Amino acid sequence: MQGIALSVLCLFFAACAQTFPDGDVLERYPDGGVPIRLTVSLPQSAFPEKRTKVEKASDETENRIEEMRILVFERNESGYAYHYMVEAEQLQSSGTGVLFQAKLLSTPNPVKLMLVGNYGDAFAVYAPSPGNSEADVKAGTGCSFGESLRSLPMYGQIVIPSGLEADRENRYSVKMLRAAARVDVEKDLAADSRPLRIESVRVYRANDKIQIAPDEAVDEESPRVAAPSVFAGAVKSQTPIVTTAGESNPVSIAGIYLPEADGETDPSAQLTEATCIVVGGYYDGGSSPTYYRIDFNPGLEGHPFGQILRNYRYVFRIRKVTGPGWSDPALAAVNRATGIVAEIRPWENFTTEMYFEGDNYFGLSSRNVTLGYQAGRVDTVDVQTTVPYAIQWLDTSGTPVGSAVSGVGASLPDSGGFTVAIARNSDDAETVTRLIFTTTGDNRTQSEATAGLRITAGRWTLDVSVKQESPEKYRKRFIRVLSVTEVGSFGTNNPAAASGQPLRRILDNAKNFSPSGTVIVGGFSFMEASRAEIQTTSTGSGSDIFQNVKNTINTQDVIYLTYNSPISDELAKVVLSWLRSSPNRVLIVGTDTDATNANLRSYLTADGTWKYYNQSPAVGGKFKRAAQTDGNRRFFTSPFGTVAENAPIARADDYAGYCLNYPAGVTPLVVSDAVGYEKAMIVGVNRQDRIVYHGDANLNQNGRLSSQANANGSVTSDFDRLTANLWAWIVEQVCEQE
Repeated sequence: MQGIALSVLCLFFAACAQTFPDGDVLERYPDGGVPIRLTVSLPQSAFPEKRTKVEKASDETENRIEEMRILVFERNESGYAYHYMVEAEQLQSSGTGVLFQAKLLSTPNPVKLMLVGNYGDAFAVYAPSPGNSEADVKAGTGCSFGESLRSLPMYGQIVIPSGLEADRENRYSVKMLRAAARVDVEKDLAADSRPLRIESVRVYRANDKIQIAPDEAVDEESPRVAAPSVFAGAVKSQTPIVTTAGESNPVSIAGIYLPEADGETDPSAQLTEATCIVVGGYYDGGSSPTYYRIDFNPGLEGHPFGQILRNYRYVFRIRKVTGPGWSDPALAAVNRATGIVAEIRPWENFTTEMYFEGDNYFGLSSRNVTLGYQAGRVDTVDVQTTVPYAIQWLDTSGTPVGSAVSGVGASLPDSGGFTVAIARNSDDAETVTRLIFTTTGDNRTQSEATAGLRITAGRWTLDVSVKQESPEKYRKRFIRVLSVTEVGSFGTNNPAAASGQPLRRILDNAKNFSPSGTVIVGGFSFMEASRAEIQTTSTGSGSDIFQNVKNTINTQDVIYLTYNSPISDELAKVVLSWLRSSPNRVLIVGTDTDATNANLRSYLTADGTWKYYNQSPAVGGKFKRAAQTDGNRRFFTSPFGTVAENAPIARADDYAGYCLNYPAGVTPLVVSDAVGYEKAMIVGVNRQDRIVYHGDANLNQNGRLSSQANANGSVTSDFDRLTANLWAWIVEQVCEQE
C-alpha cells in the first residue's frame, strides 16, 4: 500500500515572489496520512497606473483563490502521464496568502503537479483518464467564462524529480499564471483633441470559454506565454460584455477580463470576427452617446491583430478624438475604427520578476536584454519599486566592478560595449523608472558580446544579462523586394530599367549593404509587377495573373507600391494580410495622388488622411528634414551618419501628397518647408506596423538623391544619408525578428 506524502508548497502568482516561514506544524490525518499544505500568495496591485476603477475591477478578482485542484502526473518512458487529482481542503486566508491542505500518494518516480485554481465547471464536463498525456489534459481542461466571473482561473506547475516520500516534508515555491487577460481603457487626450466623456466599454466577440492551462511549456520561475491557447470548444460570444462607468466623467474604465484569442490575418475577418473594444461616450458635449471601435493591434512583435494573451494587461489610452463615432455600438463593432486615436500597449504586469515584502515591492519587466549588432541600438527594462535601487556592472565571473550609481539621470560608463542609464518618462508614476541599455560600437565578430548588470534594492539583489548579437545570420540573408513598374521603382535584378536609379545604386553598393558593408546583409533580390498586374482580381480573364501576383507577394520581404499604382481591392487585402502575418515584412505605400493605392489606403485611414497638391504655391516648392523626436532620431543619426537639422530636399515637380493629421504612431521624416505647413508630412514611418508612407516617388531619383548616388551609390548628401538610414531600418525589421 502506498503512503501519503507530505509536500508543502508556496504558490505565487506570476506577478510576485515571496518566501514563507517553515515553522508550521502540520496536523496529521486520522488514518495516518500526511497532509500536503499549500500557501498561495496573493500579490498586491503592481501596475504603473493613473486610473480610477469601476467597482467590479478589484484586486480581489485578480488575486482571489476560491478553489484549487491538484492534478498529479508521474514520469514514464514517454514523458509525464496523468495519474490522479485531489481537491484542496480547508481554504483559509492568512494575511497576504491562502492556506489549504490536500493529500498526495507517495511515489519514487518523478512527479509533475499541475495546479488549477478557480476552475469553475471545468471538471464537471471533463474527467481525465489515467495515462492521458499532459497535452491532452491541458487541452481538455476548459471552463466557462462570463461577465459575472468572481475569480480568474489560474494555472501553475512544479516538477519534483525526487518523487514524493511519506516520511519527508517537501517545501516548494510555485508561481501561478492568470489564465485571462485584463483590459484598461484610459483617457489621456492631447491638447488638439475634441472632448469625450466616457460612458461605457463593450467587448465584442470574446470567447465564451477559457483553456486554463496553456499549451506551451512555461518557465516555473517566470511563467509567461508567447501564443494564445484557445479552448477547442470555445465560440465567439454573440452578446457583448458591457462595463458602464461608475461616475459621470471617469478618467478610465479598468479591470475588464477576457479569455485569450487568436490573431486574425484576413482583412474581412479582422472587421467581423476579431475580438474588439467599443468605447461609448459623449462627444464634444453632445447629449446622445456615440461609439468608437478600438482593436487589439499594438503593432508589436508577437502581438498580431486581434491576438489576446493570458496574464497581459492591455492598456487602451485614448489620445485624440476627431469627430463623432457610430450611433450604434453594434455598427461600430463591424466597421473600421474611425474618429479616435488610441495608443495600445500590451503590458505583462512585470510578470518576469516582482518581489514583495510588507508594503514594499520591486519589479522588473525582464532580466534578459538582447540588442542588435550595430552601435547605438537601444533596449529598455521597466522597473517598478517603492525602494531606492542602485546598478553596477559585473565582470565575467559575476563580481561587481566599478562604482554603483542610483537615481534618475544616473548612468554607468561603457562596459563590454554597453552603457546603461536610469530614466523616467514624463507620464510615469513615481514608482516607475526605466533602465536604458545602449550599444557603444558595432559587434562584427562571430560571437555575441555580453555583460552583466547587478541591481540592488534593499535586501533584493537581481542580475540582468545583456547581449549584443553577432551579425553572422545576416551575412547570407538576401532581402526580396517587389516594386511596381512606375516612377521611383527599383527595377529587377538587372537595374537598367530602375526609375529610382540612385536609390537602387545605394542599395547595390557593397560599401553600404553587403556582408562586409555598413549594414551587414547578403544583399537584395529585386522583382517588379506591372500596373496591369497589380489591378487584377480573382474573377474574370485575369484570374490566373491574380493568383501569380498573390503568390509573388507572399514570397517577398519588402513591397513598394509606388506612384500611380491602382491596386485592386482584392490585392490590397492580400498585401495587408501578407504584412500582418509576419513581423519580418515592410510595406512602402506611395501616396502621391488621390488615385495612388486608393484601395489599400482605405484600410489605413487611422494613419492619417493625405492631401494632394499639383500646384507648388499650395504648400511650397521644397521639402526639408523633419524636426527630431525620440521616434525619428535613429533615422537622422545612424548608421550612415547625421542628417543636418532642416536639411533641404529638392522636389522634382508639383505633384506630391501631404499628411497633416498623422497620429503619434507615425513619425515624420520629410516635411514641407512652407510657412504654416511645417508639420505637413511627405515621408513618414509607422514603426509599429512597419509601414513607410511615401508622398513623392521622385525622391528616389537623381536631383533629389545626389549625383554621386546616381553614379555609383555613394552616400554623400543629407538626403542620401536619410534614405540609406531608412533602408538600414527596413533591413533590421526584416532580419532581426527572425
